Amino acid sequence: MVGIFRDLALILLALEAAFGALVGVALGVAVNYALYRSRWWRVVPRWFLQGRGVLHLVQRGTEQACRRIAAPFIAASSARAALSGMLARRKR
Repeated sequence: MVGIFRDLALILLALEAAFGALVGVALGVAVNYALYRSRWWRVVPRWFLQGRGVLHLVQRGTEQACRRIAAPFIAASSARAALSGMLARRKR
């Protein structure tokens, strides 16, 4: 009996996710259609270009921050690997 409820809950969760995805697609289609019908589609590429530039800057900043954050961990891991390699050679 518990298995049936578990299966029904999973089915309902899957239906909810599918419905959410369909709503997202429908909203995207509606926005694109509205932009096309209102003749803003000639202006949209400029907006996309500006948005792409902002996203590129954010991506660059994120990459640099991640490199700075990860650098000490990578250095410590490399030092530990080198030290354990030297100790392993000494034991032979």
